[in-house]
Amino acid sequence: MSQAKVILVVLLMIGGFAVAIHLFTATIAPPEGESVQEGFNMSRPRAPTEARKMLNPFPRSEEIVKKGEVLYHTKGSCNVCHGEKGKGDGGGGAMLSPPPRDFTDPGFQMLRTDGELFWSTKFGISGTGMFSYSPRMITEEETWMVIHYIRSLNAQATATPEGDA
Repeated sequence: MSQAKVILVVLLMIGGFAVAIHLFTATIAPPEGESVQEGFNMSRPRAPTEARKMLNPFPRSEEIVKKGEVLYHTKGSCNVCHGEKGKGDGGGGAMLSPPPRDFTDPGFQMLRTDGELFWSTKFGISGTGMFSYSPRMITEEETWMVIHYIRSLNAQATATPEGDA
């Protein structure tokens, strides 16, 4: 291979890396004018008022929660960023700013409606690494099932182990 071809290949590789870094940092860096702390502001609504009023069309049942759990860990890939137990500690979210939400946090569970969680899953959340998952990865019906599972994570996190009264 001639020296000119080697230089051209190296320059193309550097250019490719530069583009990849630009795209990656645009995903993980907070939007201009917004600090990381503002990204953590849980009191700031993530969906329009009408969307926040939406009700989950599936009645909560053990069967629906179980289906939601399977979707969370497989087709939806939620666990990649939000972690196996929903604590926001998944490997895929390690470099995101702000980090993925901890679904076991009682404050989060109290502030967010099912409609708001649905909206966030369907349209993503601006200024975060949360992109649109529905219908790209899971259907709207499956999204509602995952929401039931997410709601169960708070109860699992606060349950005391047997014998630890």
